[in-house]
Amino acid sequence: MNLPVIPVPAGGAVDCEPELQIATATVYYLRNRKKRRNFIMADITGAGYLHFYVENLPKGKTGCSGSWLFQAAWDYFVQHQKVPIRGVRGDWTSGDNLETVNRLTAGNKTTLEEASKQTWTYQQAKSKGFSRFQYIDSRGSLGQYTSVDVVFLP
Repeated sequence: MNLPVIPVPAGGAVDCEPELQIATATVYYLRNRKKRRNFIMADITGAGYLHFYVENLPKGKTGCSGSWLFQAAWDYFVQHQKVPIRGVRGDWTSGDNLETVNRLTAGNKTTLEEASKQTWTYQQAKSKGFSRFQYIDSRGSLGQYTSVDVVFLP
């Protein structure tokens, strides 16, 4: 199978050398040759949701940006595979999204829905027209979640 060509990130990306590892009808894995903890693993769920895990650690100004990685996966599924994406899934057990939710819900400052709409994942989903929140599951309580599972719908 011929893997699709990976576009080169826009100017200004430092140490971003993307290498496509897997690209099937439902799975996409793109990693950075120059930074071990810089990648996206994405899949299309049975419900037609884009589900993904993106990382660029340690944080800083190097590597392929998360938004660029998200766009690469999005383009692969939508343009190359012609997948009709029905939602963008937020499935957080660690990382920036979960930290944001816990910081914003601590002390009952805001709801899980409103906090979820302040995450990086929501910003990516919203940029594709998926801004409606739907709760799936969570573990923990306000400010102390250990996992949050939501989907952003059109």
